[in-house]
Amino acid sequence: MPVPGQWKISSAALRWACGTAVIALSAASAQAADPAPFELGGPGLKVMVTRGEETLPIAQVPSLAEGDRLTVKADLPEDQGARFLLMSTFLRGATNPPPKDWIRTAESWKKKAKNNSLTLTVPKGARQMTLFMVPDTGGAEGTITDAVRGKPGEFIRATQELNQASLDRSRLDAFMAAIRAQENTHPEFLRSVAPALARSLSMKLNEECLSKVVELQASCLLENRETLVLADVHSSSIAETLTGTPTDLALQLSSTREAGYGFYSPYIGVIRDVAKLFGAFSNPEFEYLPTLSIRRDDSASLLLNKAPSFQKPKSVLVVGMPAIEADSPPHLRSAAEGPICAARPGIVLPVEGAPLIYSTAYARHMKLLLTAASGETIELPVEARADRGGYVARGSDPLPAAFKGTVKGHLYGYWGFERFDGPDFALQLPGDAAWKVAGEAPVLVAGRDNALTLTGEAPACVEGVVLRQGDGPAQSLGWKVQGTDALALTLPLGERKPGDIRVEVKYQGVAAPSVLSFRTYAQASRLDALSIHAGDAVAQLSGQRLDQVAGVELAGLMFQPGDLLRDGSVDRLQLAAGGAAAAPRNDDRAVPAG
Repeated sequence: MPVPGQWKISSAALRWACGTAVIALSAASAQAADPAPFELGGPGLKVMVTRGEETLPIAQVPSLAEGDRLTVKADLPEDQGARFLLMSTFLRGATNPPPKDWIRTAESWKKKAKNNSLTLTVPKGARQMTLFMVPDTGGAEGTITDAVRGKPGEFIRATQELNQASLDRSRLDAFMAAIRAQENTHPEFLRSVAPALARSLSMKLNEECLSKVVELQASCLLENRETLVLADVHSSSIAETLTGTPTDLALQLSSTREAGYGFYSPYIGVIRDVAKLFGAFSNPEFEYLPTLSIRRDDSASLLLNKAPSFQKPKSVLVVGMPAIEADSPPHLRSAAEGPICAARPGIVLPVEGAPLIYSTAYARHMKLLLTAASGETIELPVEARADRGGYVARGSDPLPAAFKGTVKGHLYGYWGFERFDGPDFALQLPGDAAWKVAGEAPVLVAGRDNALTLTGEAPACVEGVVLRQGDGPAQSLGWKVQGTDALALTLPLGERKPGDIRVEVKYQGVAAPSVLSFRTYAQASRLDALSIHAGDAVAQLSGQRLDQVAGVELAGLMFQPGDLLRDGSVDRLQLAAGGAAAAPRNDDRAVPAG
């Protein structure tokens, strides 16, 4: 199946260094030229997996399990000339060769389904599965069987790296497809969309590209694509454990349960070129070629970095399959900074921690379960959107009347065959209840800023807050959501006269605002204390309404008002002596103001 575009991904994607943040998909070697990129479209496979009574296409299966039943068939064109032998093997450890009956063969060119496809059951004790496509030739089956049983650790290593590299390629494909879509439709959106895509897919973003003219942004963002993919934390759980592990020890570790069969092995700190890795079991008869598999539905389209040969040494295409292990759903986390307004369609549930939810079909049938205060529940289907930074609700119908105020939302679905529970969210919808003042009614003083806290059903859905006085123009106010039911405001009354004022709070999607009426008062002047250091020419006066102070006389010395500071409900006025020089400080004194 041809793959559009020229993808510059080298086989260095199949070498890993522990502790390195960037997974290089193309790297130069000091001793050799860059390996060829995986840009050749190869043959394809059709793979279905059955567990119990449920059957899923391979694109939805993150890992296999003992007892799983698989059907594997070559996906070749009707006019396919070359005959391919389809082979499979299960592996159980680097130091434990698989029995011969774990290796199966099908003749893909045969017309009868019984002979041209593989029907397999994952045996007990198996930890990896590898597929091969081999040009039909006498003795191929026996040669490959001997290679697998002779060096099982090499095939385990190759399978793990091929599978991981295919997942990294899926993230790169998703990033590039989204960038190109934005380029063709809304190029001016790249400045906001590109950072969101990079965060969602764990991609490296060149922010300098966003300062270029619109026509150059997309091409700039897609430069040096071999270094765009960053490590996926979900699939590198103990990547930093060891560095510089010798090759033989690395392969021994990969056969132990603690080392992970996919948790640890792909990140062993031994940089090994994939050509050298596959060269370990090549021979004059056959040359083993790595493939990346692009999985969509039941299809696995293969990408090659070298044209296969049908002459000696004939090419054996090696396909890495998902590890045989317990499903390990990602630890999806909420990225919401507070309650989320659900008053309008297209609710965005921001999440982080799992780039594969955007680039694969592993997370499926995802839904948002809403629970009202009354206990009533409703489910909304959601879709993963890398450009929006999370899941977007697809339902457009209004919610039932019971769903007002703060509503609990729980994200869940399936990760492969297993249930997948995501994070909880606090969602809010405006109701009919009016906004109120939190606590006792405040005394608002004209001539200064006043703090005010309001409580209501859905502060996350507030669209605007304005201040009005008489017939004067409305003044927009800023606000801050506190908790799940409060708005913190600052009323700018410094230039306003005492009298009646109104604060209007407007919800999204609600035409009429909620109006709160207040009366402001002139604050009585009060002098608390005059603080001065002996010999200084500066002093500080504390009290209230000190903006009315014209001057202070102390022991025949006149002080002029300076900066006025407000410390809560107390004014602090800085005073400076007119024309006087400061004397050495030898006494501190606070003089009560009389």
